[in-house]
Amino acid sequence: MKRDLLLTFDYELFLGARSGTVKDCMLLPTGLVMELFETHQVKGIFFVDTTHLTRLREIAPGHEKAKEDYETIQSQLRQLISKGHYVFPHIHPHWLDAVYLPEQNEWSLKDTRKYRFHNLNASARAQVFDSSMEVLKTIIDPVRPDYVIDSYRAGGWSIQPFSDFQPFFEAHGIRYDFSVMSGYAQKTDGQYFDFTDIPDKPIYRFRDEVTREDPSGDYTELAISNIYFSGFQQLLHKVCLKFLNRFFGNLSFGQGSGVVPKALPENSGLNSLEHQGYDRVSMELLTIDKLAAYRAFLKDHTYMHFISHPKMLSPHHLKVMDKFLRHARSVYAIETDFRKMV
Repeated sequence: MKRDLLLTFDYELFLGARSGTVKDCMLLPTGLVMELFETHQVKGIFFVDTTHLTRLREIAPGHEKAKEDYETIQSQLRQLISKGHYVFPHIHPHWLDAVYLPEQNEWSLKDTRKYRFHNLNASARAQVFDSSMEVLKTIIDPVRPDYVIDSYRAGGWSIQPFSDFQPFFEAHGIRYDFSVMSGYAQKTDGQYFDFTDIPDKPIYRFRDEVTREDPSGDYTELAISNIYFSGFQQLLHKVCLKFLNRFFGNLSFGQGSGVVPKALPENSGLNSLEHQGYDRVSMELLTIDKLAAYRAFLKDHTYMHFISHPKMLSPHHLKVMDKFLRHARSVYAIETDFRKMV
């Protein structure tokens, strides 16, 4: 039996008052993910916070630690490419207003007015998207000059309205989007998306609107999966988290803080799966109590799309993912290359 398993990551710092460090949020956990994936011979897709990279490159000449961060990120991204993984852009525009804290070698990203790509004017959108593509090409070309950057994930999943992005997708040859999170919706001062009514299939083509299938459309959507947990399973998970936190402390490698978005009035009427016992499929949400449910999902579905964040991973998450992959590869013929799925 064949199963399509997409293992995608948002490669980034925390986007709040305290960013965390490049070492703990990105380099260390991603290195461990690479080791795990090499063991199981699977591919990952890493969506790189390219606006972070452009700002880091900008300040590097005057800050030795920032320069070192940029160089080590370059090295790891090239390593990912050389090992057969994918690296694509992931834009968080509020990095334009980020404040570098040289003593901590961290960033403050409390100003979220530009979190949504939609909130930028036309010239700022062009500058951000163009520079994102340029910085990735600069990093990748020395190891893979033939590498094609044709895929994208929007920051905060806020790919709507697609008309904001379409000119840049067309200009840069972006043909695949990984932003839609099936059944979810958020309309806040940060995230703004509504995926409650999408085609009843995980992979579909579209043209002008990411939630409407158009078989002759120029773009392909690969939707993020969600999984249902009963009330009992949710209670069991709370108990498991309490146990893990008590005996192992903070679960994640990265130490940072995010920004809690404020819901807009139109958010109250959304029928989002987030409030109905569903979780997105994710490594950082996969604790030992959820392993059976993840295995059952893979049994019942031919497609499973993980969205994960290295900054939020822990040794426990990696151990449970190891168990999941061992089971998956022992039972199914696993395909992890998205190009062979579309």
